[in-house]
Amino acid sequence: MRYLCTTGLFGLCLLTTTALADIPQGLKLAGQGDGLYKGIIKVYRAELTSSPQAKRATILNPEVSRCLKLQYAVDLGADKFILAANTVLKRQQDAQTLQRLQPQLEQLHGSYQNVKAGDVYRLCYNAANQTLLLQLNDKTLTHLQAPELASAYFGIWLSDNNPLAQRLQEDLLQHL
Repeated sequence: MRYLCTTGLFGLCLLTTTALADIPQGLKLAGQGDGLYKGIIKVYRAELTSSPQAKRATILNPEVSRCLKLQYAVDLGADKFILAANTVLKRQQDAQTLQRLQPQLEQLHGSYQNVKAGDVYRLCYNAANQTLLLQLNDKTLTHLQAPELASAYFGIWLSDNNPLAQRLQEDLLQHL
């Protein structure tokens, strides 16, 4: 019995260590701001952290670790996340890039869940192992090795090329 408990505990510790390995360490605050619907209704509070060496011009580079935390102020369906992401990605990326990213996009989008006010999504990219991680309320929903997807997806908020909201982009990059 003791062996089973130790094995079970070890498995739990191993799982926790694996999930934590995908969250980059030593990040600094790059900025924070509010995601607004129609410019007036607060949907979420966003906070971006990044590698200390990150600059505005390099924030989307595969060598830069980053996490985007979104704390929701309203209830929202997963279908809304997917619609918004696809809309902005189509504005920012060419058809060939979107086609190449499609399998990874499907995995990421397939892991989204509905949120209630107060829920927190965290999207992290760890440059050390090139892993993209999505969590909801500290529970890992998916992780995949996807540096190109990470750059494109964080670009939804951070790219100079038609970001989701210009004001939010500026707020998230204010300390870089």
